[in-house]
Amino acid sequence: MIQYLVLSSGSVGNSYAFYDGKDTIIIDQGLTYTGFEKRLNAHSIPVSSVKAIFLTHLHPDHSKGAGVTARKLDIPIYLSIVSLTANDSVIQKLRISKESIVPFTHKDEIDIGNFIIKSGRTYHDCPGSSFYTIKNQYYKIFLMTDTGQIPYDAHNDIEGSDLIFLESNYDKEMLKAGPYPKKLQDRISGSYGHLSNDEAAFFLKQHAKLRSKVYLIHLSDNNNSEEKVKSEMDKALSSGIFVTVCSRGECYGGVLDEKDE
Repeated sequence: MIQYLVLSSGSVGNSYAFYDGKDTIIIDQGLTYTGFEKRLNAHSIPVSSVKAIFLTHLHPDHSKGAGVTARKLDIPIYLSIVSLTANDSVIQKLRISKESIVPFTHKDEIDIGNFIIKSGRTYHDCPGSSFYTIKNQYYKIFLMTDTGQIPYDAHNDIEGSDLIFLESNYDKEMLKAGPYPKKLQDRISGSYGHLSNDEAAFFLKQHAKLRSKVYLIHLSDNNNSEEKVKSEMDKALSSGIFVTVCSRGECYGGVLDEKDE
């Protein structure tokens, strides 16, 4: 069994929890500690079960709560070695203790309880950014956000995933016609920016298996809409793939249970 939660997604904060009845691992902690604890408690995941935080990157909406959470729970923060060495001033500003950080190299496999966590490189304007796969005896989970292009390794690592969390950040036409200046538009749509709806849909069309559960995350407030995402996914994906579009700041969750297979 794995209970999973989108604790929050979007510019207000990003955080994802995975609990197997004994241990919980967190990917990103961009919430206040109070908000983080409240959302775990509301879904009956003991805060005491949290064993580690894995950060995709160090932008505040993904990491601003990591330092205080690590201190309160006395747990490590896993961060790519590239991110650690390239972002010293950012780490200090976020009040993340260097002693709490466990650096890893992309493609390393890390064991935490019955979970095996593997990372890969993403392409974002924050050096050392990462995507993750999470496995146990029964299930495989893939999570990728904040990348301007699909990494080569992601095409391999997503294969066979039962549960997928994928950025679907912006609609190309909304971005082009929207209020953002050209420089910011280019940053968002560039190779080190974010994934568009059609890019996310094409990637999922290539790799999502029947009966996969897919959560579309990190939607832009100004350059996207749930309706746009749903329309793109409906065009691309089979009806046998279960899609949830995550509203900004809302909590979503479910359970993977081998007894339901």
